[in-house]
Amino acid sequence: MSLQWPWHFVSVSPTEKQHRRELLDLRGYYAQCSLLVVILLVRVYNSYLRGTDKPNDSRARRRQRSWWDLPPFANWTETRKQYTICITWLGWLLGLSVWNSGNDYLHLTKALGHVALSQLPFQVLMAPAFYLNSKTPATPSMMSTLTSITQPTLTPYHRLFGRIVMSPLLAGHAALYLNFFAQSSHPDFGSLLAKRIQDPDVQWGFGGLTFVVMVLMFVRPLRTAFWVQLWPTSSVKARKEMFYYVHVSLVVMLCVAAYFHVAQAQIFVIEALGVSVLNGICGLLLG
Repeated sequence: MSLQWPWHFVSVSPTEKQHRRELLDLRGYYAQCSLLVVILLVRVYNSYLRGTDKPNDSRARRRQRSWWDLPPFANWTETRKQYTICITWLGWLLGLSVWNSGNDYLHLTKALGHVALSQLPFQVLMAPAFYLNSKTPATPSMMSTLTSITQPTLTPYHRLFGRIVMSPLLAGHAALYLNFFAQSSHPDFGSLLAKRIQDPDVQWGFGGLTFVVMVLMFVRPLRTAFWVQLWPTSSVKARKEMFYYVHVSLVVMLCVAAYFHVAQAQIFVIEALGVSVLNGICGLLLG
């Protein structure tokens, strides 16, 4: 029995198109609400632990590191548990993208991008509030406050969330769209790709994907980072400042590209801007 790709290029009526638009909005709603539920459950769990733990038990737990609390490979910084949680969340979002997509290739393609961008506000919420402040490096972010997880524990999730949750979804969205454009003909340009590449929305999409790749490449200022090795005489402070300003600039440009790429992404970008302000306020109050 041969396996066939279940999604195909299909033509839809205006009514079906509207129904698919509503399904996309519903996916974004489910993706965000499900993460809110996770945040609530983590908060309840941590509150329960604090209420039942004795001081000696808490200190002993911090000293003990299980197999899950170790990196999967040498010289890696994130732990197996952190990778497992983020990969599991990626699986949930992939399932949410496939849900009710039927055999509609373009609907699946749009769902991947929509679900990915729905997570943008939460990614911002996990970011350290005052990364450059050497006096208060562990200042809690808004997410740290909501979950009762310390910021040093939460920051690796911020990195992995962008690296193995949002980026694959956005890359899949772009790859499927490019495949559709390349395989579709156009009477004046030969292929739909040759025509669509000249349209602003697609150009903004390419720009956004470029910024995603640049964010992934411009990693933390560790000694093993390629850009740090190109700047061997720099101080730790200078490297941290360089990383912070470049990273934030790339993320801002990614948000701008997403905002102008498609109207449905604008609400997520606005939410990300709003929670960024809240994150700063939270850091000021708790720092």
